Amino acid sequence: MPVINIGDIQIPVQMAQKTTPSLKIMDATGTIYYVDAMAAACPNAVKISDGENIYSIGNQTLVYQAENFNSCDTVSLEPGCYYAEIRGGRGGDGGNNADSGGDAQIQTYSFVISQQTDVVVFRGGDGNAGGVNQDDGIFSGGGGGASGVPSMIAVDDNIIVSYGGAGGRGGGGIGHNDNQTDCGRGGGGNAGENSNGSDAIANYTWTNSFLMCGAGGGGAPSGNAGVGASAVANSYGGNPGGVATSDSGGAGGDAWRIVGSTSGGGGGATISFSCAGQTLYSYGGGGGGAVQARMSPGLNLDGGAGASGTTGTSESSFVRIYRFG
Repeated sequence: MPVINIGDIQIPVQMAQKTTPSLKIMDATGTIYYVDAMAAACPNAVKISDGENIYSIGNQTLVYQAENFNSCDTVSLEPGCYYAEIRGGRGGDGGNNADSGGDAQIQTYSFVISQQTDVVVFRGGDGNAGGVNQDDGIFSGGGGGASGVPSMIAVDDNIIVSYGGAGGRGGGGIGHNDNQTDCGRGGGGNAGENSNGSDAIANYTWTNSFLMCGAGGGGAPSGNAGVGASAVANSYGGNPGGVATSDSGGAGGDAWRIVGSTSGGGGGATISFSCAGQTLYSYGGGGGGAVQARMSPGLNLDGGAGASGTTGTSESSFVRIYRFG
């Protein structure tokens, strides 16, 4: 078992976790040690070494755990020394065998209250998965997943937020003989590279087959749209994807030939929740690009829709509050 040496004292460590703003250590007996001036205000705080700002503050007890999702709730806490850990909802997966949604980061917060206090909490749900169209071995471009809903705790004027995980980018079009392309991938909701739509393609050739695919739309709030493409004197190709806004992901690009066209999937809308004066967002995914396939028989599909909103549940998000001593 690891040991932390503090002056002439040895602490056998069972768990150590980085917290805001400092370090909390639990030894094998469950006793908490805290490196923080806050610990001095805890009822059972004992400074364990002269010249060291490290305190033993007793055991921790779970006093609250959020059960509701996407709901602004209030918990009343008695005076004492507390530690909270929160995690937002996971991002939704992209449509069409695509990128998985991202996990939210754990945020922690320690606080002392001198009188009974109402603490506001919000537990976010996971984002919805992006859409996809499929028919007889061909897929359209997949829509991007929506980002997870943040989780939050508000103690007086102190607001701690764990932002929801990013939505996964949709998978590309799949054509004859399971040939995978990178075209038409709708961007996942939330900022970052995964929120960008992929480019269109034209004249993607197999034996006696062509595949035209529209570009993917960018995921909200700021994902880049995929670039369009055309071939053979502009007789067939794929349109560019739509640009994301804070309100929604961009639409996927249409795919077209002289004989007809198919439509890109719509971008998912951003939804919001209000709690303790804060606005918490789940960003919509970008729409997937449409497909036009020249084969026998021809298969032409609209793009998968970008995801909007939340599943209303989560196996990974949480808001937990512990009391020391």
